Amino acid sequence: MRELREAVVHMFRLIVSRSQLLASITRVELAKRYSGSLFGKLWIFLYPALLLSIYLFLFLVVFKVRFPGYSDFGFVLYIFTGLVPFIGLSDAISGGVLCLKQNMQLVKNAMIPLELIPIRTVAVASVAMFASLALLLVLLLVSAPPHWTMLALPIVVVLQLAFHTGIVFFLSPIALGFPDIGYFTNLALLFLMFISPIAFRVDMVPEPMRILVYLNPVYYQTVVYRSVLLDGCLPDLMPALVYVGICFGTFAFGSLFFRRFQGILADYE
Repeated sequence: MRELREAVVHMFRLIVSRSQLLASITRVELAKRYSGSLFGKLWIFLYPALLLSIYLFLFLVVFKVRFPGYSDFGFVLYIFTGLVPFIGLSDAISGGVLCLKQNMQLVKNAMIPLELIPIRTVAVASVAMFASLALLLVLLLVSAPPHWTMLALPIVVVLQLAFHTGIVFFLSPIALGFPDIGYFTNLALLFLMFISPIAFRVDMVPEPMRILVYLNPVYYQTVVYRSVLLDGCLPDLMPALVYVGICFGTFAFGSLFFRRFQGILADYE
């Protein structure tokens, strides 16, 4: 327990003390990602908007999913409040799995603190998620007056980013010795999307299969986001506590795992 606490404190101190460096390398990575493209950094807003449109087309036009009591626009908001945080999670984890392997020069030369490489990857992915959240907030404000519970959104987002970071802390060192984990991760994310209540309600799932939904961490993420943004109420105590526990626990144990393996990471080619 002491080692776990020390790992968490170390990560928090590193993020605070190196915040300017983290912001700088995140800006550089964003510039590299969009350099040479016609629309440049406009893709930060265009990509999530187009991706959300594609998912809406699939759910509304192809699969013709509808809920009683929801207008078309209301159902769009229902999907968006589940889809936006999931896309943020998917981008962060799929991009973070190989972040150490793709930055071995930084790893070997110790040009920046090693922990900042996974954190930078999560920060870069979060920029597009913030753009998507901004679009979602605009749509929510157009549809109805703002809920006071929207003030809790920053807390929900910080918890989610802690979850992303913890997962990347686990997966990125493993990927150095087992790069194929990237393929398994992408398949796992696809599976999580299909068993997450993004375009369905839990009561629509057959009783024997609901255990898959309840074991899915994205379920609790979706419940918390929908409660705060769409329903205008605080989430029920149990899903809220599970969400906090998952996010903080993943960050804590991911930090400990990364710290333990940090000394041998530079030995990998």
